[in-house]
Amino acid sequence: MPERLSRPRDRRSMRMVWKTLRIRHLGLAFFWACSMLTFRSSILLSGPMNTTGYQTLVVIISFVANMTTLFLVASRTERDHSFYDKLPASAFTVSIVTGLVLMTGSGMAGSAGLLTETMAVVPLVLGSVLAGVGYGYFWGSWAECLGRMHPSRTSFYLPVVLLLTALLFVAFSFCSEELGVPALLLMLPLPVLSQLCLTRCNREETDDRPAITADSGRYRTALGSLVSLIVASLVLSCLFGYVWQMTVASVDSAYEAHRLPLIANIVAAVALIGLVLFARRRTDLALTFKVIVPILVVLFALMPMFWSTYPVELNTVMSACYGVFDVIIWYMVASTAYDFSVSGFVVGGIVRGVSIIARLVGIGIGYLLMLIPGTPSMLIVGVSTGGVYVLAMLGLFYVARKKSEGATTAGSSAKRIESAADASKPQTAPPHARPETLLLRRIRRVQTRLSTT
Repeated sequence: MPERLSRPRDRRSMRMVWKTLRIRHLGLAFFWACSMLTFRSSILLSGPMNTTGYQTLVVIISFVANMTTLFLVASRTERDHSFYDKLPASAFTVSIVTGLVLMTGSGMAGSAGLLTETMAVVPLVLGSVLAGVGYGYFWGSWAECLGRMHPSRTSFYLPVVLLLTALLFVAFSFCSEELGVPALLLMLPLPVLSQLCLTRCNREETDDRPAITADSGRYRTALGSLVSLIVASLVLSCLFGYVWQMTVASVDSAYEAHRLPLIANIVAAVALIGLVLFARRRTDLALTFKVIVPILVVLFALMPMFWSTYPVELNTVMSACYGVFDVIIWYMVASTAYDFSVSGFVVGGIVRGVSIIARLVGIGIGYLLMLIPGTPSMLIVGVSTGGVYVLAMLGLFYVARKKSEGATTAGSSAKRIESAADASKPQTAPPHARPETLLLRRIRRVQTRLSTT
């Protein structure tokens, strides 16, 4: 089984890493903001298409296309990395742009009477698929790009990316909803800028990482090291999707449901940047179980009492926690790809695909729950209780896994110490190989003389 590749960690101060930051390293933020504006706002939809039902349809179809693209490209790239290198990034940029145009055009055509509401669904669905395919490619491509960088760089770059993403979302949604700026005019440059930054980043030299090889064993080992992340992603993504959809349905507006949560993401991003720069700590999975999971346990415990009056505020807490967790996913995927010298697209595609599946399940639960007439208080209590239970089990799983890893490490250390102690002892030859003592030689000489006499 291939072992984790060990390389000397860079000792440079985290406060100096910011000097390596360039605008191209933040290109992920342009793509991320574009996808958030598609999924977590309704600025692209108008007329008969601007309803929570069609907003949910766009999210589901785009997520399925996104996940399918990730899995397909990852499966081919794992066997032959040159397959990814042959994919034209510009084609996926065109796919996103075309998808955005079709989604916007469906509402305009419906409002102008050019298409009936039923016929207007066709370009809406087609646009959602095309946008989802492009988003899936860029998600994996940025994971591939960040996986070539030293973890000390990505641990700082990613919180800055989250900050820029949230700022773009808040600014663009405000300009569109409050000032009347056409959403398409704001969003179309974002995927183009992301591609340009990605191309520039791919031309940089890799940070002291061996070449990627088609070694399935190495990929299994890399994914095995991310078991805790994958399990946490399943749980948190499902709960995030559930709260997301419940909030959208409660306030009947994706914009109102996500405006305040994205402002909270700005605060969370600033806190992460301070953690990395001043506390000199990297964002790892331990942050999830020490900070995020306890906060969410309290959130779901209080949800039945405050959901009817403060749905947006509860979604704000959930969104801020998941925003931090998203950064942790990006960082751990990139650092794992770097440490094991594997493709970031493969590792990131699998982790992200699993996260999307869980989020779709949560969105489905929230959507079905809100279809029930009246206030489904008992159902919310049931789901909240289940959420607390699952989060508690997730925490116990992490603690048990850390104890198991600690015991394994302690056992290995004890064996190494014992081996070193044995090696330091003087080696005693077996009796038949020991040199004869002086007294024994004299006795044997006397025996020989007597026998001769």
